[in-house]
Amino acid sequence: MFKKLCILLIYSILEMVKPLIYHQYMHNLYTIFSKILKICKQFGDNLINEKGNIPRPGVVPKFSDIEVIALNLTSEAMGIDSESNLFIRLSEYKDKMPNLISRRQY
Repeated sequence: MFKKLCILLIYSILEMVKPLIYHQYMHNLYTIFSKILKICKQFGDNLINEKGNIPRPGVVPKFSDIEVIALNLTSEAMGIDSESNLFIRLSEYKDKMPNLISRRQY
């Protein structure tokens, strides 16, 4: 009996309280991307300009630098290890992400 209580206590300590992907709706790639993008904007606020890009000369991209970083973090958080798999999944969200970059630009 005591051994079972110790095992349950250890398990309860190791259990994650609030994982990032917990509820069913968090399997939506766009939802996770939006949450990670908000976090990236908070951390990179002093590094990026108002359009979400690192200041540099040249053409301003439609899909900002901070969005590329958030997209990469989203794919890592969801366990998507293939670029082709990522862009197959992203094709479902073209209406929500109109400025989405192509795979060759990623």
